[in-house]
Amino acid sequence: MSFEKEYDERKERFENYLNSFIGGLGDIPEPLYSSIAYSLVGNGGKRLRPILFIIAAEMFDAQETESLLKMASAIECLHTYSLIHDDLPCMDNADMRRGKASNHKVYGEDVAVLSGDALLNMAYELLFEAVSLADDDIKNNYIRAAKLISELAGARGLIAGQVVDTAVDTGKHISARLNYIYQHKTADLITASLLAGAIVGGATEFDIGRLREAGDNIGYVFQIVDDLIDFDKGEDEDKNTFVKIYGIKEAKRAVSDRTAMALTQLSALNKDTSFLRTLVKNLSIRKN
Repeated sequence: MSFEKEYDERKERFENYLNSFIGGLGDIPEPLYSSIAYSLVGNGGKRLRPILFIIAAEMFDAQETESLLKMASAIECLHTYSLIHDDLPCMDNADMRRGKASNHKVYGEDVAVLSGDALLNMAYELLFEAVSLADDDIKNNYIRAAKLISELAGARGLIAGQVVDTAVDTGKHISARLNYIYQHKTADLITASLLAGAIVGGATEFDIGRLREAGDNIGYVFQIVDDLIDFDKGEDEDKNTFVKIYGIKEAKRAVSDRTAMALTQLSALNKDTSFLRTLVKNLSIRKN
């Protein structure tokens, strides 16, 4: 099976589960329900983070159980809530997301804020459910994975990156500031997805360490490629990005270097990482 076909099949299986989850939320009042559905299942997306989580778990012999899919869904809820909030006028002030109007442009800022809040809480509901459904012999793995996801999505992780990104850019320590934002706003949830999957599967501390390094590099690759795409579209004018600060040539070199480091770190695992390594290569050359 080709990489593209396997990725599409994994994505379809996960989206089928996510759609069934959303279908069970009919008691949520309008327009909150429609707003959540619009961003979580109606606006596409690569489903990169839940797929990374599932791949990592299966790489360490975990099975695609209800617990696994609930934890994958929690990760996607966290990612989606962060995108809704990122697009708000008080943050990135973005009118479009994935070729469609941002949530607040369709439902208003008040509902968008509350939809993000609801998705954040849903994520923790799903994490608790994943833990409660896990078999006793791996329940502690799920608890540890849930704690790690919470940490890297929280005040020392993703939200920390968002806060620094919204602060007034004075031009001082610009390199350190950009590095902090990329590490936490983008890389942390990608790293959390890989590490949580590995932990659920019972990976060794050595393997978890290699995956942490790989996840950080994959996160940087993803963000710098985003910067290059935005530059080509002329959409990077209002904020400092890697491309704006260091130029296209240096950005492409950073993507190449970070990709090579991630591939080396993945190759150090005593597991079949061929699918994951192909995914990393594809992320480095994506155009959207």
